[in-house]
Amino acid sequence: MAGEWSDPRSFDEESLNDFDLWTTRAALESLVDEALGDALIRRGLRREDLSPEDAREALQANESLLAKLRMLQDQVAAEGSAAFRPRTRPANLGEVGWLILPVLFAVGYLTMLVLAWQAMPLFLKIFTTLALPGGVAAVFARVSRRVSALSARFTTGTVEFGEEQLGLGHRREFALQEIVLPEIRNYVVAHRRLHYGTKLVFGEQRDLYEEESDRIVPTPAAKRLRRILDRAGSGAVALGGQRGSGKTTAIHSLRRGLIHGTENPAPLVVVASAPANYDARDFVLHLHGLLCRTVLDRLREDLPFIADWRTWLRRGVRRLAGLIASAAAAWGLGGWLWDGPFLHFPAELWHLLRQVHFPDLIDPLWTVQPTGNRIALVVLALLTLYQTGRLLALPIDALTAAVRRKRNAGLHELHADAHRQLDRIRYLQTHTSGWSGKLLFPAGADFGRTRSTQRAEQQLTHPEVVAEFRAFAEQAAEQLREGGITERVVVAIDELDKIGEQDKAQQLINDIKGIFGVPGCLYLVAVSDDAVLSLEQRGLAVRDALDSAFSELVRLEPFTLDESRLWITQRLPGVPEQFCHLGHCLSGGLPRDLRRTTIDMVDVTAERYQPSLSAVTALLIREELKAKANAFIGQARVLKQTTELAELWTNLLRIPETHESVELAALAAELHEGATNDIGDPVNLLRHHSSAFVFFCATVLELFTDALTEDRLTPSLHQLAIARRHLALDPHLAWSTLTDFRKAHDVGLPGES
Repeated sequence: MAGEWSDPRSFDEESLNDFDLWTTRAALESLVDEALGDALIRRGLRREDLSPEDAREALQANESLLAKLRMLQDQVAAEGSAAFRPRTRPANLGEVGWLILPVLFAVGYLTMLVLAWQAMPLFLKIFTTLALPGGVAAVFARVSRRVSALSARFTTGTVEFGEEQLGLGHRREFALQEIVLPEIRNYVVAHRRLHYGTKLVFGEQRDLYEEESDRIVPTPAAKRLRRILDRAGSGAVALGGQRGSGKTTAIHSLRRGLIHGTENPAPLVVVASAPANYDARDFVLHLHGLLCRTVLDRLREDLPFIADWRTWLRRGVRRLAGLIASAAAAWGLGGWLWDGPFLHFPAELWHLLRQVHFPDLIDPLWTVQPTGNRIALVVLALLTLYQTGRLLALPIDALTAAVRRKRNAGLHELHADAHRQLDRIRYLQTHTSGWSGKLLFPAGADFGRTRSTQRAEQQLTHPEVVAEFRAFAEQAAEQLREGGITERVVVAIDELDKIGEQDKAQQLINDIKGIFGVPGCLYLVAVSDDAVLSLEQRGLAVRDALDSAFSELVRLEPFTLDESRLWITQRLPGVPEQFCHLGHCLSGGLPRDLRRTTIDMVDVTAERYQPSLSAVTALLIREELKAKANAFIGQARVLKQTTELAELWTNLLRIPETHESVELAALAAELHEGATNDIGDPVNLLRHHSSAFVFFCATVLELFTDALTEDRLTPSLHQLAIARRHLALDPHLAWSTLTDFRKAHDVGLPGES
């Protein structure tokens, strides 16, 4: 039945039997056609060698996409949009009236102009004549628009189905940007052209070294954060995840307007880094100052400039000078072209204009005039039109500015208040004023008096600082929303997870949580894994400062295998899939480590031409072994020297010198030999960490060789990335994961013959 709806712009009476479903399909087809016409989408389809027709067919057959549009249509209908049922009918009286009204206005204007022409002074004749072409053009434009809109009302049989009748109303752009375009991008990603090979080749590098890139991987956490921004009016949200999972990237992407809905403007984002050694009062003052500066920057961009009286005076003087200059130019050029004495040009021109009678304008001003007079009249008319427009624009601009100032009075008040608040935060204000006088009397007597006052603003206490911040934040959120600049103010506190002691981090949140809960302000706080664990224990008999401060938790997980592949291919187009899998496994899917690993792979190509997978893996593993061996040896130096540590020390020194996978596996077995479950013993813990890491490197070396073909690139390789994450958290679990992985892939275990 879909073939019967191939043209979303027309239908017949049979389509009315299932009109709701037809409307949804018609809306989907219209939106898909518009989305496929986007230049970026077309470029992406060409880059991946995908057919627009195949994409259109796949999207129109997407039942999930159809259901989303149907729900959106129901929302629009519930908001009060009148349902549309197409039918052939004549135009109603109101529509015809809107067509006749401009015509009646034009006829009335011309009639009044003819009747009042003789009684009008010269300047009014000139003004009405100059305004005539503009009025005629406006009437013509109005009539043409109404005629095109009414033409469908008089058709019979098939009726044109306009975009306004697709049931989306004012949410059509939302449907395009938030529903259809993401599905097309997902289609391009899912059907992108994959490259396989064991030679490291790629196209032009894109944003590889840029921390703040526009190429964002749409992870579930990013989508959830976007939903929170759309629905949350206030509150505090904890942004969790281990180090390197992208919390800072998410905050800065939010600040740059990359994570928000298309129906609302980008939020006003204030980003502050949590101090390691803090004072709660000073930190709130720091937030207050950042908020003031951010508000001022946003108003500088979006608030229209309002000129003061000095600007208007200078503008009026310039317009007057221009008028005098134009009059002089018109006299000089017109007098030179005029058929008569130069000095008599103004008088003769005045005499000619007084003889002109409307509507007979062509004969006295053009037909009977010599060529020089015609040119002079044309020049004079052009200069008159130009200067009339400039002079009329001045009062219009002044009126517009007055209306704009009144409409944006709240924003201007906010601008001034932000300056005052910022000055108050920065400086200790001191104001001194006084007067003195002296009165002389005869015989040398005198009388004098001096008076002075000094005012020094006292330091605010912490509760007062919090109250001041809340008041200004609420005012900023309200005024920015009413002014149409943004719907929400977001205060993001980053790097709280870098505070070493969990008690200090909780104390900081406990001290500043008084600023939370401001209407129109949303707070995002990057917290540590311990804080995430605390928040996930809600409902148990455990409650701390974090539990009482945050209303929601968004956890940023490491990339999945597909997300890592997408991240790498966005920056290294054409890179073989084998190297994408290698980057994911070595980084564990952590975005920060994935960037570093990808950069290291690119650096290999600076020394070797199209290096092989085995060579790249060997070089990366060698650097990893050197770095971690130094770390292990550094840890061993601070431990108490024992016989067990001496034996372990010998094996640790062998790590950077061992390069083959078999030798590394044997070394891992030696490091792990004698390990116990006593994690309280630092030597035993060091044995577990070093052995698990060497075991991981041996497994990667043995797997990522030039023999790694396309059929061996399975999702099970993700277990290596999981083992990589476990190395920093639980080396016992990492060893167990690696053992299971090697068994599943028929890779021999250390010590097996």
